[in-house]
Amino acid sequence: MHISSAHWRTGAAALLLAGLACTSHAQYNTGGARAHRPGEAQAEGPQAPRIQSRWEQVSRRLFDLRVALQITKEQGPAWENFRGRFLDMATSGPAGMRIVDEQTAKDAFQYLLADAQRRSNMLATLDATAQVLLAQFSPEQLQIADRALPGLLADYGGIR
Repeated sequence: MHISSAHWRTGAAALLLAGLACTSHAQYNTGGARAHRPGEAQAEGPQAPRIQSRWEQVSRRLFDLRVALQITKEQGPAWENFRGRFLDMATSGPAGMRIVDEQTAKDAFQYLLADAQRRSNMLATLDATAQVLLAQFSPEQLQIADRALPGLLADYGGIR
């Protein structure tokens, strides 16, 4: 299935707005209870912790990086493209269902190869968008990126 870039951007924007609305609601709690603190689990009821999804974790780290980088209005489109590709890479799982009991050795190797090729293509696209973004950075922004991006890539771009 191919999703046009206009549909992809619309979907990404909707997810971003939904994520920001949820974060804002939790951050500016007006229900009289103690306000939610970033990085702390939210509770539904007396002791029910809420675990953040991988998408939420990555999105939060990218938001923090955007703030640290002080992305300008002119850099905004390149940042959003990079952010979307990074989220795709970081939150994508293996391509298709694994049915180990029904796989032959050949099938297992083919599955691993196809997944590695899919991830390679995804990382190549991420690299291309990152190069466009990095080319727009000031020397100060490049220093911040040089300190932050290797850790993000290690945390969310590695083998799963």
